Amino acid sequence: MGTTQPFEYVPDETGGDVEELAASTLKPGYAAKMLGYSSQQFREMVHRFKAQNGAGPNDDLEWHDNGDVYFNGEYIDNFHDYQN
Repeated sequence: MGTTQPFEYVPDETGGDVEELAASTLKPGYAAKMLGYSSQQFREMVHRFKAQNGAGPNDDLEWHDNGDVYFNGEYIDNFHDYQN
């Protein structure tokens, strides 16, 4: 190792298309925190959201960190539009 030279680390450049993945959850408690709502405000919004979109009280929704909501893999609406 006496002749080994130190090297400078150079990270690989990313190339090509980069796909941004959204964080998502099926759990309302996590969704409330992720979207920045209090649990009370979130519950009120969920009731309005489900009533206006024909979802039942036991239907599981999937929330994404940008506010988009999906049911059974289909986009329904953006949750932020249901604020008080």
